Parts: sequence; structure tokens; C-alpha cells
Amino acid sequence: MITNAGTVKSLIPSVQVVTSISRQVQQSLAINGITEADRFVTIRSEATGKVLNVYKQDGDTVKAGEVIVRLDTQDLPARIRQVQAFLDQTRLEYEGAKKLRLQGLLNEAQLAASLTNLEQAKSQLASLTLQLDNFTIRASFAGRIENTHIELGSYIRQGDAIADVYDYSQLKFVGAVSEKDIQSLKLKQPATVELISGDTVGATVSYIGSVTNPATRTFQVELTVPKVGRFVSGVTSVASVELGLLQGHYISPALLFINEDGLMGLKTLDAAETVQFREISIIHSDPNGVWVEGLDNQADIIVVGQGFVTIGDVTNPVRVPFDADIAVGI
Repeated sequence: MITNAGTVKSLIPSVQVVTSISRQVQQSLAINGITEADRFVTIRSEATGKVLNVYKQDGDTVKAGEVIVRLDTQDLPARIRQVQAFLDQTRLEYEGAKKLRLQGLLNEAQLAASLTNLEQAKSQLASLTLQLDNFTIRASFAGRIENTHIELGSYIRQGDAIADVYDYSQLKFVGAVSEKDIQSLKLKQPATVELISGDTVGATVSYIGSVTNPATRTFQVELTVPKVGRFVSGVTSVASVELGLLQGHYISPALLFINEDGLMGLKTLDAAETVQFREISIIHSDPNGVWVEGLDNQADIIVVGQGFVTIGDVTNPVRVPFDADIAVGI
């Protein structure tokens, strides 16, 4: 009898089992994208002329309204003085015409003609003054000069590019999120952005697109990075958006199992030490393991021998201590 019992016992497969205890884990969404300057503009000349002075070069910082380039104004100042004199003359003529009109020595049409001359002179002066201001090319906002397109003495035409100005007061991360994940995002959610350089900076969700890209079926999202340690734009980056706390188990990805229905899960034991399939979903992963949800707070996970047992098999488990510092199954 003892021999028969021992024989039956030996036919029951042995597996190693860890009783895993769930812990709170931060759920996050990884987004691939690039970082950009908060804004940038290509400054173009609104005047035509020769470059007299270049005050800023690539890499220089500028304040809002600071002069970058000054062009030769040619005879424009003299024309302004001429129009200013004409304006003074027409003003005096209009004032005189008003007095004559009050005395009945001038009709209404003559007074109106005098006013027209005055307004024309004002308009000419305003137009020439604006033209003069256009010969001084200024920064639209504070930032950093990149890609200057001019040299001292070169001839600039209206519309020619002068330089690009990038505003690095904060960075903007631009990425794309799938239709499945877009519902989990909200404005002002905290996040982090890891640059290709290895730097990790804090960020917040600042824009969530409402129209999908028809080619990729994704939505554009933007994150604002308020503190910038270096001037970078167009750099490949990965953002991680915090979605909230969940209860999860930390396991080795080698334990993941796909059943006949195509569902991903784990092989576990129930109270009768029988093999069960438990469907799970991945919360997030790191280089040392994956966090999963779908199990009870305490679960007996098969870590060795799962390939030799099938669902419903009775097992002879060997208990392995649970170590909260490492992934189950490592």
C-alpha cells in the first residue's frame, strides 16, 4: 500500500510557486514624439535695402523688440522731413480756412478741400514713418537667434528671411496617442519627458487633439515642459503620462502565457492546488519586469514548470519565498 501511494504521488507534476502579493503601482502611458521650442518664427524683412548693421548672430539671445538688423534708409528721412513740412503748412492753412469760414469769407467746399489736404499730409507722414520703422528689423518676442540668412552689405528685398527666433522659455512635447488611449488623458495631467540625451524633465498635458489623423488613426497631444535645462528643438523624446494608482503584481515577462483563445494571462494555482488560467493586462513595464492587473490581491503564480502542466491539472507545488524587491519569476 505504501508503495502504491508513493507511486501515485510521484505521478503528480511538481511546480514551483510564488505567492505574490499585489501592491499599488502608478499606471502610465508612454508616448513617442519630439520636443520643440514653445514657439518660433521666421522673421522676414518688410523693407528693401542694403544691410547696414547686423546686431545678432546665431546662438545670440534677444529681448522682445530688440534690433537684429538695420537696413539703409536711403532718402527716406529727407522725404519724411519734406512731408512733415507739408503737414505743418496744411495745418496752418486749415486753421486759417476755419477762421475765414466763420467770417463768411470762405464756403464749405473750400473748407473741406483744406481739410482734405491736411488729412492727406497726415496719411503720407504716417505711411513714410511706418516705412522707416520697417528698415529696423526687430525680434517679435524674446528668444534665441538661429539660422541667420543675411550678411553685412548684402541686399535684402521685402519678404526675404532674416533669421529664426526660438522661444525656449519652456519646451513643448508633441506626440501621437492611439484611439484606445486618448480617453485616458486629461488636461493638466502630470507627466515626465525623457530626452534622447538622457535628461528627464517634468511636464503637464496642455493640449489633446479632437481630430484623428486619417493615416495613423492617432490623435495629436502636446505636453508643456516649464523648466528647460538646455536649448533643444526637434529632439526625439518619450513622454510618460501618469494615469493613476492601480493594484498590480510585478512579474517576469517570461511568465506570460497566451491561451488557445488568444488571451494573455498567467498560470496560477487555486486552493486545491489545481492549475488555473488567469487573464491579465499589462499596466506598464520596465527593464526588470512588467506590472500586471487581473489577479487577486494574493495569487499563487507558477514560476517553474508551467510548460509541463495544463489547465485543470492537480500539482505538487514547491513554495518559493516572495521577494517584494524583484519581479516574480526572476
